[in-house]
Amino acid sequence: MSWKQVFASLITTAVVLAAFNLTVHRLARNSVPRQLITRLNSVSGVTHLALGNSLMAAGFDEKAFDQKLGSHSTRSVNAGLGSTGPVEHLLVLRDEERKNSHLRYVIYGFFDFQLTDDNATQVSDLIGNRAMSYYVEPDIALRFYSMPWSDRIAFYFYRETPMIEDRAQVWAKIELVRRWLSQAGLPARTYDRFGRVADFTALEAASPAQFAERCDALMVQHVGLNSAILEIIRESQGHNAVVVMVEMPMHPSHQSRFYSVPAWGRYRSYLHQLVSREGVVYLNASDWIRDPAEFADNLHMNGVGAEKFSRRLAQFFLQLGDHPLRLVSKKP
Repeated sequence: MSWKQVFASLITTAVVLAAFNLTVHRLARNSVPRQLITRLNSVSGVTHLALGNSLMAAGFDEKAFDQKLGSHSTRSVNAGLGSTGPVEHLLVLRDEERKNSHLRYVIYGFFDFQLTDDNATQVSDLIGNRAMSYYVEPDIALRFYSMPWSDRIAFYFYRETPMIEDRAQVWAKIELVRRWLSQAGLPARTYDRFGRVADFTALEAASPAQFAERCDALMVQHVGLNSAILEIIRESQGHNAVVVMVEMPMHPSHQSRFYSVPAWGRYRSYLHQLVSREGVVYLNASDWIRDPAEFADNLHMNGVGAEKFSRRLAQFFLQLGDHPLRLVSKKP
């Protein structure tokens, strides 16, 4: 090839890549994390902020919670975000605290080992909703991610490249087509708002024995709270907000298979001690919803379950009254 042909090829490639980046950037303007941040920015006077992953996103009913509280001076908002972890939840909290001086409670929903799991992350993991780390305080995100230096360098490159930063906007559409083609001629699979119902089984432990072994290992190793969780607590308390750690309602099958093992009871007590040292209220709501019909899948509540849970949660806050920290030292 002549140098003119090489130059023309480079220019063509650059134009195609620029056009693709611009297209992805436009598609990503309405991504789920950006929608959440926009929504939080449009709501004023929030007193109760619900944080967590998809369990909180599906399980916290703002309307039911506020109606049960029955006070014109309180306002709740559901800031749960699916497929995210404590680092992303910290970013959401900090964004809310920058504009809100009314925050009184941070309600953090979790399940299983979420509070003690570390923040080990590869840059390839930051896709979908987790991509918010690229554009919502990336320096804070990198402070808490446990990530190889090579991935840290790649992180700064990716955040300047929309087709990598927000690649999920394209991949999600391709995945929908792939699944549609793969199901041709087969019985339809069940989906809910968070994806294919059968996929959520993979998020559970392989067996009760494995689950119990993990519980005991964490205690033997004296594993502490996740660093991002500790920062969520410090940030909240620095803004005079009380943190309530809520062990989220779990499907009866999860209860019977995993939470019934003695090791989970020991781990729960261990976890309660960890959060109590930080001046945090621990609320065990894992068995509040016992009807399988009130769950959309193995992990997430449906609308009926969410309303029931949120009303009972509001009742809990009514009982706290003006002295919420009196429950810090009580066993869950």
